Amino acid sequence: MSHTKRIAVVGGGPTAVYTLKNLLQKATRSHITIFEAGPVAGCGIPYSELHNSADMMANITSVEIPPVLVSLSDWVRSADAAVLKRFGIARDKVSDRDFYPRVLIGAYYSDQLIRLVQDCGPWQTVAIETNTRVLDIKPDGNRTTVFVDKEGKRARRRFDVVIMATGHMTEADNNASVGGLYRSPYPVQDIELGRDCAALILGSSLSAIDAAVSIASRYGRFEGEEQNLSYKPLSDKPLRIVMASRKGTVPDADFFYPIPEEPLMIFTPARLDLLRKEGQKGLLAKAFKLFKQQLASDDPDFLDRLDVKRFTPESFGKAYLAMRKACQGFDAIAENLEQSRRDYRARRVIMWRYTLMRAHEVFGEIVPFLDRKDLARFRRHLAPVFADAYGCVPHLSIQRLLALHGANCLDVVALGETGTIRYGSGVFALAADGRAESFGTLIDARGQNAASISDLGFTQLDQALATVDQLKRTSGQSADDQFRLQLDDRSASDIFCISIPVMMERYPFAQGLVACSEAAEAVAAAI
Repeated sequence: MSHTKRIAVVGGGPTAVYTLKNLLQKATRSHITIFEAGPVAGCGIPYSELHNSADMMANITSVEIPPVLVSLSDWVRSADAAVLKRFGIARDKVSDRDFYPRVLIGAYYSDQLIRLVQDCGPWQTVAIETNTRVLDIKPDGNRTTVFVDKEGKRARRRFDVVIMATGHMTEADNNASVGGLYRSPYPVQDIELGRDCAALILGSSLSAIDAAVSIASRYGRFEGEEQNLSYKPLSDKPLRIVMASRKGTVPDADFFYPIPEEPLMIFTPARLDLLRKEGQKGLLAKAFKLFKQQLASDDPDFLDRLDVKRFTPESFGKAYLAMRKACQGFDAIAENLEQSRRDYRARRVIMWRYTLMRAHEVFGEIVPFLDRKDLARFRRHLAPVFADAYGCVPHLSIQRLLALHGANCLDVVALGETGTIRYGSGVFALAADGRAESFGTLIDARGQNAASISDLGFTQLDQALATVDQLKRTSGQSADDQFRLQLDDRSASDIFCISIPVMMERYPFAQGLVACSEAAEAVAAAI
């Protein structure tokens, strides 16, 4: 009888769900243990009902979410009537292009995890250990020891393979001594406004929008249909929310594009792979030249409007963000929303948006191979462009912002280079964009930052690593092995890292569910 491989998955969110799915599809004798620090496995912090309110929206459509056992839209169509009623969903109107609240998506992943466990084959067993925190990971000969704490009781376990699939690093963030300071918007239920009924939110992307909407829902209510939405405060004291970010821009409303996406014909993964094989030197410049050709072919008018004399990552990034900055203000936000609605009705594609959205995925193929200089250039000048271009948000989210602004409860401020936020005398003082005001509450909603493996806090694993740049890829390395950690000569353990914060250094677009699914598939293939 063959050896039963013992596999540990650290973290129980969507990445773990996709990892389990791919592991179970292999005809190997295995026992898989998923360790989840929270009380519920499957959903992860961004989709957990313990961390999100029902009005916080995800910015990925149903059809874009990689199916586990069934697609999200099919799961919604077959959902219990009480679930549909709670979220205001009509069963006969469910569409593949619908956006859903985060907690509904979390319920989908939790349900799919349960079904995966129930459908295990005769050679495979799965254990889900919730309320269990992994304290350390120690490479130990050919195996790995995992140290855990389950509700105050500590233990150690031995595994043949360990997969780190941790997601958002937020749990310790809000343990701050400064009253009114929230270093993360999660869990939103814990956020309390001071007597001034005012909140300053750092960031203006979907995480910040969700935080604003969730707070507003506790101090008032949204009324009317989506295209004629208004906000009515319920407190005698006026609600005051300000979102502050460096550029002061709100993401554009979701735009129409064909699904499935059409492949790019010039800026292709195959051509970038050929460039990569020519050598690391100048790889970003060569790829960027190809990207310009694609953009010029798809939307030459857009390139003309940008008016970039010398097309480099630096000049393109500067011109793009200047274009976005010119679209600040709630009048521009409202116009963009109406234009997006018109485009949806006419099924009209704005080509530069569509090209940027597809191109970021192709760029993602070579970022793990860039040298440190090109990686820094990409992260500083190009990553913000693509994050803005593909980070569009549901129409409902934009409509809620407009309703809050219309009720004089919300504003957006650009910090720029000179804006400041200072703490003193129990308040957070904002000075930026020609205004000065103070707030009793500050919420950092700028999203997940890239992290190193050291930041995960696994001391013994950290000491056994052979390099600090673990996910940098080299020519000749198998794609299956891209997430296998390089350990020193004393360790022969099999450990993989698809922890989202760590992946973001070399995989800057790894926050999405598609990236979670693809990484899980690669790791399962390697095992």
